[in-house]
Amino acid sequence: MSTPTRARATTHLGSLDPRLGDAALTVVVTTFAVCALAFDLDQEGSTSGRSYAVAAIAAGCVAARRVSPPAVLAATIAGRLFVTWDVGNDLALFPATAVALYTVAREGDRRVGLATASAGAVVLAVASALLGDDGFAIELLAEGAQAFLPIAVGDAMRTRADRIDELIETEAAARVQAERLRIARDLHDVVAHGLSTIAIQSGVAAHLLDREPGQAKEALEIINTTGKSSLEELRAMVGVLRSTDDAELRPTPTDPDDLGEFAAAAVNAGVPVTTETTGAFPADVSDAAVVAVHRIVREALTNVARHAGSAATTVHLDHHDDHVVVEVRNEPSSAGGSGRAVPSTGVGIVGMRERAESVGGRLDAGSTPDGGFRVNAVVPYYRHGT
Repeated sequence: MSTPTRARATTHLGSLDPRLGDAALTVVVTTFAVCALAFDLDQEGSTSGRSYAVAAIAAGCVAARRVSPPAVLAATIAGRLFVTWDVGNDLALFPATAVALYTVAREGDRRVGLATASAGAVVLAVASALLGDDGFAIELLAEGAQAFLPIAVGDAMRTRADRIDELIETEAAARVQAERLRIARDLHDVVAHGLSTIAIQSGVAAHLLDREPGQAKEALEIINTTGKSSLEELRAMVGVLRSTDDAELRPTPTDPDDLGEFAAAAVNAGVPVTTETTGAFPADVSDAAVVAVHRIVREALTNVARHAGSAATTVHLDHHDDHVVVEVRNEPSSAGGSGRAVPSTGVGIVGMRERAESVGGRLDAGSTPDGGFRVNAVVPYYRHGT
């Protein structure tokens, strides 16, 4: 993962301004270094003025740890080794070197950071073991463990930040994809039926223009009405897309049980439709369920008009306690008629299935034994308050 992304995660995780945090941290490690020397902590001889100066300067370098982590690491290690050599105190600058090792392992390129921090830890451990009095092997193990601990913590924090970035990016990508699918479904719902009706009726008008001008005129009027309606729906859809509200691109029907609009539109497209309803939507049915049912019915009728000509079609809604079963079945495609079957792309069925699944339902579609076609969907009500 790139460094800019990691920097975003670091800023996101930190509750303080990094500069203020670094300033406070510098004060803490510098104060600790001076106090450790002043109170003779882990010290063999008297403290010299140069040890105070070196300790203060080395600890003060922590303020620049984000600017140049390797340089700060080198300065703190050099200061710690000098103070250890000068007065035998390897505790005073322990916090400063730990912070420097952590920072190098945490910031920048991962491989370079780990290599640099590890090299610094090895140098510190070996040099401290050579300056120690408890035996080289014991001192080396102890100093090495102390030096590599902040490196391990820094790398763990880096891994955690990277994981958070990945989760954020994955969630953002999923939301973008879901929004694209939602817009695609709504655009298909708004446009497909109107264009199908216009295409079919224009074929009727062209076919009957010379022989039966009256019927051709009626077809042209349907085209005009359908075109205006589709334009109004597209304008409304664009308005919703420009808004910041998380709203459906088509509103919830005023009467959930009224399928008359779809039946009339299908008839205008040359499809004889019979609607049958058993039961009704409950009063507290969710808007999403109603919209899903209506769009599935509309898309199914659009597909009949496009691919089956004037085949007789039945729409049946069967309401149950917690769901409704939607069935749209058409007879075999008519051989004659004025409309021409349009090759199927499968987008309509995919959209209907996504509609059903978006509210926790399911949808099946396929040919019937007699050569017709059947769409069957189960849509949960998802009643409010349950």
